Amino acid sequence: MMASDSFQYRALFEYKRERGDDISLQPGDLLSVSRAWLLAAPGRDHQDGDERSPKGWLHGTNERTKDKGDFPGTFVEYVGVLRVGPPPVAKSWTRPVPPTPGGLQGDLGAAAAASGE
Repeated sequence: MMASDSFQYRALFEYKRERGDDISLQPGDLLSVSRAWLLAAPGRDHQDGDERSPKGWLHGTNERTKDKGDFPGTFVEYVGVLRVGPPPVAKSWTRPVPPTPGGLQGDLGAAAAASGE
């Protein structure tokens, strides 16, 4: 589901909240901004790739404090796409483990034995 994807950013600088809608940042804080917000933000002519170097204000969630609000895009760096949705299903490990290199198990060993090595 593409619409529920978020972009993740990491704060590079401290930002102290200046207005009621702002959130404070500490260097290293992770922030998520929904793709839907970026596409719908007023006054934005969003092009693919713009999320990598945000210039204006962003609206998102600080994962450390769980605060939601606005923060300056110039204070953060783009980390990547954060998939929001059902958690990935745990893998069932039915995949066979490859043979130990140099050992004579499995097909590889049989082939080497047949070729007279």
